[in-house]
Amino acid sequence: MTFAERLRYLLTRYRAFLVFGVIGVLNTLLHSGTVILLVETGLTGPVAANVAGFAVANTVSFFANCRYTFHAAPDWQRYRKFVAVSMLSLALTVALSWLAETMGWHYLIGLLLVLLFGPVLTFALHRAFTFRPQA
Repeated sequence: MTFAERLRYLLTRYRAFLVFGVIGVLNTLLHSGTVILLVETGLTGPVAANVAGFAVANTVSFFANCRYTFHAAPDWQRYRKFVAVSMLSLALTVALSWLAETMGWHYLIGLLLVLLFGPVLTFALHRAFTFRPQA
């Protein structure tokens, strides 16, 4: 198998996860941009701006993942599941950060754990729970 054939195979096999990752990066930028816009224009403080940034990015992420990653129709039940998985992902982030801090590890090790495990777990949960094909 040539390099190009192997690459095409890997891209096809892991397409959904790669699309999920791209959407995640774009939504991180959207969240950050929302926070900066709201704080720098004086509309609100950082905490409220982050809540708004999360809400905007999470909603855009839901619709983008419905369409491009999982090819599913958006509905309220699925959105509630999406938000629940997002909250679980936040809990994982806090837990891994706490673990690194408790163990006396450098904070970047905690961040690395979050970056390694967060997207994989979130994708798996969305695939199995949020976007599971209806029977």
